[in-house]
Amino acid sequence: MTAETDIAAPLVAGEGSVLVPGDVRWALAGAEVVVHAPALGSTHVLDAVASLVWQCLDGESALREVFCDLGDAFGVAPAQVAADCLPVVESWLNAGIVVAASSAVLAERRAAAPLAVAPLAAAPESTAPPGRTWRRLVDPPSS
Repeated sequence: MTAETDIAAPLVAGEGSVLVPGDVRWALAGAEVVVHAPALGSTHVLDAVASLVWQCLDGESALREVFCDLGDAFGVAPAQVAADCLPVVESWLNAGIVVAASSAVLAERRAAAPLAVAPLAAAPESTAPPGRTWRRLVDPPSS
């Protein structure tokens, strides 16, 4: 039995839970999710279905519960959802963009101080002529 099989073993039965490590960043892009793991130097784009599964990985819900909820929502047998989704979750585990949750990991995450978020400033009034406005969303490189 390989180390990868040992890590994924609880997932096979759907009893394990999985969470996104704190250093992995992700964002919604329409119906897709873009995942970036700076420490691994990897970026992944998840389709709409994988994105839905991704957003359910809280580390507290067993995968079995997640698959039952998804099955109920879409009128599909939970066993079919598990058969379709477990290989995807296991590939994320092997890629290092999710980790198997343990009580120690969950306790550490709960104890971590929440990130401070700066309040939003009011948008400045536009001086552009009516009918045509431009808004820079991201500064271009080297600006």
